[in-house]
Formats: sequence, C-alpha cells, structure tokens
Amino acid sequence: MRLDTSRYIRFRVVAIILVLAIVMDKIHSKFKKTNRDFVYHYLFSKPLPGKPTLLFIHGFPSSSYGWYHQINYFQPKGYGLVVPDLVGYGRTEPKSTNPADFLHTAVARDLLDILDEEAVKDVIAIGHDWHVLLTHHLHLIALTQYLQQGLRHCEHPLLTYYPPSIFPPLDIILEFQRQRYGRPLMGYWTFLGRGDAASLIEANIDSFLDVFYPADPEIWKTYMNLPGELELFVRQHKRLSRAPYVTPEHYEHIKTSLLQGGLDSPLNWYRSNLRGVNNGIIATVSEDDIKIKKPAFMAVANYDYVCFREFAITEIEKYAKGGLTIVELNAGHWPQLEKPEEYNDALDRWVTNTFH
Repeated sequence: MRLDTSRYIRFRVVAIILVLAIVMDKIHSKFKKTNRDFVYHYLFSKPLPGKPTLLFIHGFPSSSYGWYHQINYFQPKGYGLVVPDLVGYGRTEPKSTNPADFLHTAVARDLLDILDEEAVKDVIAIGHDWHVLLTHHLHLIALTQYLQQGLRHCEHPLLTYYPPSIFPPLDIILEFQRQRYGRPLMGYWTFLGRGDAASLIEANIDSFLDVFYPADPEIWKTYMNLPGELELFVRQHKRLSRAPYVTPEHYEHIKTSLLQGGLDSPLNWYRSNLRGVNNGIIATVSEDDIKIKKPAFMAVANYDYVCFREFAITEIEKYAKGGLTIVELNAGHWPQLEKPEEYNDALDRWVTNTFH
C-alpha cells in the first residue's frame, strides 16, 4: 500500500494548528498599569491546583512571543504562565527613551506589580539573555514583599549570573576580556550603546537580525565579539543565512515588533548600564544578599560565543548556594528556540524534582 505523503503532511499541519489553537485559547493577552505608570503587555494563564506559575523573562531583541515553544509545552501541563513584554519591547508602553527608566530594580518591581495583579503566590522566575539579572532582583525584593508567598528563584541565564556591581567603562571591560579569554566578548556594545544605533538598525533591520539569529553561531566570534564589526556589517547591508529554527512567521513578528516600536527604547537596556544607571544598586544590598540562596537551574548553550560555557559556569558557581543544576545544550544563544524539546524537558524535570 502506498502512503499518501501529501495527505499525511496536511493532516499533521492541521493537527499542529489545532493544538496551538487549543493552547492559545487558554492564554490571555492582558495589560497592567504598574506603579511607575508603564502599561505592560503580558500573556497569562492560571495554574492548576498544586502547580507553580512560571514567569518567563525575555532578552534582547526578543519579546514575549519568543517563548512560544515554552507556552505550548508548559500550559497544557497545568503550569501557570506570566510572560511579559519588558519595558521598550512589544506592546508595553510607553516606549521610554530615558535610560533611568531601565533601572533593574525598578523593572523588577514592575514585574511584581503584575504578579500582584494576578494574585500569583508561587512563582519560578526564568530569564534569558542578560535580562536574567531581573530574576535575582525579583528574589531580593520579594524577601520582604513575598516571603510568605513562596517566590522561587530559577536562574536560566545565557549570559551568566552577575551580582549587582558598578559597571566599569566599556573599554576596560573589553581589554580585561581580551587578556583573560584571548578576545573581547562584548564588542557589539560599542555599537548598541551609541545614539545613532537605532536609526542604523531600523534602516538595515534584516542585516541586524541575521547576526542575532544566525544559522552559524560561530559568526558571533567576529560580529558580536569584536568592536566595530556589527556596525560595519549593518552599515554595508550585508546578509547571512538565518537560523532555521526561526520560522518565517516568527521572523516577521520580531521584525514588525521592533520596527513598529522602534529600536531607540530597547537599546536603553544597554545605554542604562553604560551610563551607570544600575551602579547604585550594590549599595543597597549586602554581600550575603547577592548569593543565590534558592535552587537554581542554568541551561548552558555550548555554542554561545558571547557567554561561552567556561565563563558562564565559573561565574554562576561563585554565587549559587542553594543548589545548582546545570544542563548543557548543543545550541547557540537561543536554545529555547533551537532545542525546545530538550530545553523544555530539562526545565520541566528540574521543576518537578526540585519543588515536588
């Protein structure tokens, strides 16, 4: 008997669409005006009894949409979900151009406002990229505000855990990295921190996104690590093969969202650090506070060349004092997109085994 492959493929497509429709029907798109007068957009789903809520915090240049594999996996399992667009991104307004509005502790309090709105009492915070810093600020603030409510701390960094500190001048950071690791790691910051970066990126958005979502993660050794290379690539309208794990629909969503909201606001996540906006946080916490005292989970992307494996593991091991689980994935900077099955299974098993 000959299998009608075309019918089989059509059936699978229909089945997948139906499953996604069922899941998204249980996810609510909501808005919350925080105490700072930012109106946050977020996706929300209530947990089943006995299940915690997962707070997914995206990185740059993503949005809540970038967690769609995790939404479709964890919601049917009964987990609660809170998935916000951070300040500067997606449908959260206004699109502030003031670097002071991106103070990490202030954004963490915004997220707590959302948790309060939904009366969430049992939370595991999961961060990606360097916005993972918000998960620890959430934990520190919650020591007083949420202590009886059970806020749990889940590190999921692709840029490893950094305690609050004074951000040194960028040239000093790059020189330190060059001496320590043989090459600078954060050379792209020299471009993203500039005042004209937004307009250049918007005029060459496809070139920019080709670098951030590349088919070959090794290109980051040049275009992300080395100062000046990302800007030159964008200015010259160059193109690269895009990562196959970014679907056409997802790519259009990333592109449209960034162009509609503009790059000026989200780039303030970089400018705020470069201008010392977060430098005062260290004075408000003790040496003991900066330790991660809750169980922590870290997925290491073995082909992330900004926060490479050895650096990531060494840094978080200094501070994780409540138990640390490390899972290594053969992926670039976006393992939740590139290896969603492995990623979701590892996180699910960790949550189940740690908080049963």
